[in-house]
Amino acid sequence: MSISFLKNHLLILLFLPVGLLAQKKDTLKFACLLNDAIEQPMETQSINLGQKELKIVLASSTDTLVKSCADVVISTIEQDADDGTWEILFQHKNYWFWLSGLNKIVVRKGQKLKTGEVLGHLAIGKKIELLLYDFETPIDPKKYLNCWK
Repeated sequence: MSISFLKNHLLILLFLPVGLLAQKKDTLKFACLLNDAIEQPMETQSINLGQKELKIVLASSTDTLVKSCADVVISTIEQDADDGTWEILFQHKNYWFWLSGLNKIVVRKGQKLKTGEVLGHLAIGKKIELLLYDFETPIDPKKYLNCWK
């Protein structure tokens, strides 16, 4: 075997994993949580910390069912003490979703859901907020949700 042959194959082995990791995010798409989703403007923060919060705020004038955006496992369910809405933390592979604003939930901790199965209900005129994390790193859910045609 020639040295150039070994160098070329070594370079391929070194850079292939990096290329595959970059492709992972490029091809990542999640289904929309609402059938007729309308993105809502985000509330202005009273204190500017220099970084925009990576989240999406959705509402629907017709849809009240909030559905799973991927095949997920429900990790945590909590009710907000201030307004009584529900927050759900769920996982898909290394991605973590934090969803808040549900008026009623129909899932339980540890439950596995397929894409499109119902997580809970949203009252007409109310909003849900979604934050997305790649393990512990916040990422912009707008880039990966398939809500707009």
